[in-house]
Amino acid sequence: MLNRFYLLRFISLLFIANLIFGQTTKLHLVFTNDIHGSIHQIPARFMNPEFGPMMSGGAGAFAYVSELRQEAKQKGDDVLLLDGGNFFQGTPLGTLDGGETIIRWMNQMDYDALTPGLRDFDQGVENLKQLSNVANFPMLSGNLIDDKAGQNPEWLKPIIYKQIGQTKLAIIGLTQDNIPELSFPKNTEGLQFLPAVASAQKQVKTAKLNGADIIIMLAHLGIPYNRKDEFETFLSQVSQGETSVESKGLNAMELAHFVEGIDVLVTGGVAKGYNEPWEDPNTHTLIVQNYGNLSGIGHLELLIDQDTKSISGYEFPTDRGMLITLLQDDILPESEMGETVHHWVKDAKLKAEKQFFSRDTNPKKNAYLKTLKRLSESDRFPVPSLGKPEQLEIVTWNLEWFPAAGDTTLEAAAETIQEWGVDMVALQEIKNINAFAKLMSFLPDHDFVLSKQSSFMDQAIIYRKDVVTFLAQYEPFSFDDYYFAGRPPLMANFIWHYEERQREFMVVNMHLKCCGDGLYRRQKSLEQLHDLLAQYIENGNENIIVVGDWNDQLTDTGLNQSFTAFLDDPDTFQFATMEISGDTSQASYPKWIVPSILDHILYSKGFFDEQALGGKIQTLRMEEVLGSWELYEEILSDHRPVMWTIPIPD
Repeated sequence: MLNRFYLLRFISLLFIANLIFGQTTKLHLVFTNDIHGSIHQIPARFMNPEFGPMMSGGAGAFAYVSELRQEAKQKGDDVLLLDGGNFFQGTPLGTLDGGETIIRWMNQMDYDALTPGLRDFDQGVENLKQLSNVANFPMLSGNLIDDKAGQNPEWLKPIIYKQIGQTKLAIIGLTQDNIPELSFPKNTEGLQFLPAVASAQKQVKTAKLNGADIIIMLAHLGIPYNRKDEFETFLSQVSQGETSVESKGLNAMELAHFVEGIDVLVTGGVAKGYNEPWEDPNTHTLIVQNYGNLSGIGHLELLIDQDTKSISGYEFPTDRGMLITLLQDDILPESEMGETVHHWVKDAKLKAEKQFFSRDTNPKKNAYLKTLKRLSESDRFPVPSLGKPEQLEIVTWNLEWFPAAGDTTLEAAAETIQEWGVDMVALQEIKNINAFAKLMSFLPDHDFVLSKQSSFMDQAIIYRKDVVTFLAQYEPFSFDDYYFAGRPPLMANFIWHYEERQREFMVVNMHLKCCGDGLYRRQKSLEQLHDLLAQYIENGNENIIVVGDWNDQLTDTGLNQSFTAFLDDPDTFQFATMEISGDTSQASYPKWIVPSILDHILYSKGFFDEQALGGKIQTLRMEEVLGSWELYEEILSDHRPVMWTIPIPD
């Protein structure tokens, strides 16, 4: 009997030892990226544009992670929650307080770490530093150097370590090394961005020297759309010497191919999710990326062999893969968190609109400048002078993929805007913010308003400082911008002034959806915009100008007409471009089989009298200025600008 007792005890000890020293444990890697301030609940219009099922947002994510942690604790598993950057820009909830509210939500979620993304620098380095003080978790980056200290900033950590059973885990951070080339210079002042590959290799080495068994990298680099095709292109570029370890702006797949020793790379910067990890064929690094705007949450179950202290495999939480769509039907929002987020959003909406209509700025009574300065050397083209002091001029101009030809585009655009001398130029398709900043540096007598909430391809309004005073900006529909294709309209209030003449007005600059389901989304977006502007007019704001790339024609009929909401309200709104809509010589987009006017200017009833006094609309045939269509398209755009002028009487 005694021998049997000792035998059973021995077997039990062996079993326990196996659990401790020889078992495979599970690490639940939960990840988000490109949240863009979107922790509220909205319909999943990407699933059904008209009747999208409701999403559970930040309260649903909270419920999912809370339940997962409870289950993991019972099973002896571990949970790691990481974010790949771009966490606050995109809605007033994120931008009004510089991201603090989103950090407060992340504190409630109990994140383990995040790495700053490109748009997290939108309000500058000092703002990020302040956010790091609010966060209950570390911000990670190992390739940023403080100019003054000559080392990693105190508010950023290059590496953190966690113990998973007998296995030591390192989480290293990396920031996109070309951010200074993509944003306003002031946004990254005081920081040096070291090369990504060399920095990653150094961090991996440091982690290994400190005893790390498994290395997870948190890097805002992105997995591109069509990842297989993009990877094949990358390999071809490497073989031809076009891309190397010294290249800037590498994406996550490219960096993982060059850097040995990273087990898992959690990334962001592209709002495209993948249900299965990308595994590099050379280094075998696993790379994961979620969809953006918190439409879901990523969840990969890593199996850790405690004998070899390595990842032995992975599993998915669902048959579909590692991405969990946060639908209310599947994941109910946690009630208390849901109420909290609801109040945050309500307060942010009220504050944003209140700021937009506040009136505490007086116009600057500057003398009208007959000659505007330009700090660029280009003087290549016979650009006509179009500005006159007694009238308001506004040009809408889609500068395709700005800057299409780098510095050549900047020089030509600066020369054109300065020589035109018009009061305002509304731009669409601003791809590179740093290039836009350089353009504005060439135009010292101009200032600008730029989108804050667009997902990509920003809108801007450039204006003469001697004639126009900026009051405030607002981007409605940013909490639910599906119909606007992720580019909510940029609204700005201004005061135009010349001598004793003065007029307050609103400009709405937009770039509507093209192609695919574009017709439906243009129709829905313009219904939304019409209703909002009609409400503003009822409240006494009658001077409104809507400009931009509307991506459709006024001549369409029936169900193919996008602009019905405005066309059916002629007592309130009129299209200035209606006058030229049938004239193909005035086409703003001449490349179609039938040259078309896609860029329009609409005005509200507050300008009806001025239009009747002598308002004029025209498409500016820039190819005649530059010498050929081919040259114009190569260095500036495939859209012609459209200008509207109205006299402003005494």
